[in-house]
Amino acid sequence: MEEIKRVFQYSLDFYLNKVLLVALFSVPFFLAFLVPLLVPAPTYLAAGSLFVRTGSLPEFSIFDLIITGAAYIIAMFLISDTIVNINILIRSRRTFTETTQEMMSAIANHAMKIFYILTLVLLLHFIVQLLIYDLPFQSVIYPLFSFIVSYLLFFVAPAVVIDNCSLYDAIIISAKLSLRKPMLVFSWLLVGALLFIFSKVIGDILFAGIFSQFLVLLLNAIVFLPFLIILQTQMYMEKYPLAR
Repeated sequence: MEEIKRVFQYSLDFYLNKVLLVALFSVPFFLAFLVPLLVPAPTYLAAGSLFVRTGSLPEFSIFDLIITGAAYIIAMFLISDTIVNINILIRSRRTFTETTQEMMSAIANHAMKIFYILTLVLLLHFIVQLLIYDLPFQSVIYPLFSFIVSYLLFFVAPAVVIDNCSLYDAIIISAKLSLRKPMLVFSWLLVGALLFIFSKVIGDILFAGIFSQFLVLLLNAIVFLPFLIILQTQMYMEKYPLAR
């Protein structure tokens, strides 16, 4: 419990001290969610997130699939770059080191690694959805698969940026740390759920219909999702006693 309180305090202090810079770095998050909406993809907004109607994909032409794939590639690049930038800020602050030219030059490499893992996870989800489409236990199998994959890969991004790990090493480290520190992961999930519920309530109070959905998307992308990334990385850095 003391560990959880400590990382929450670190995360909140960091976020409040760097709120403008973090918000600026997080603009690509919002753009990443908008890009797929600007192409004829089977996507829709709900609860401040973007979802794909995989059942509509067989109706698409080859050209539609190419355009949709390109949109998601662009979105993944934007998300990966934002994650890396926020992690670099945390690494500098938590370890009391300057952001050197060497660290800056590694940003592109880190972003590509995170892009690869995000794309792999997206493809795995897509393949599983297609394989279990119309199966009796689809509503149980897919959420369980999604949870297990997300849980084991929870610390991949900070492992890549903070420790400059290869993808293989980052996956191994993430799985081991997630299994060793389940309370950190579950507390993060609880906070994330509460924040996203809060943004949905605020959006519904202020606006209605599509305007509410876009406000929720903006709040999640610029305010709450960056905080959750900060919290995730601060949790990862608890593995280093000297960084506490």
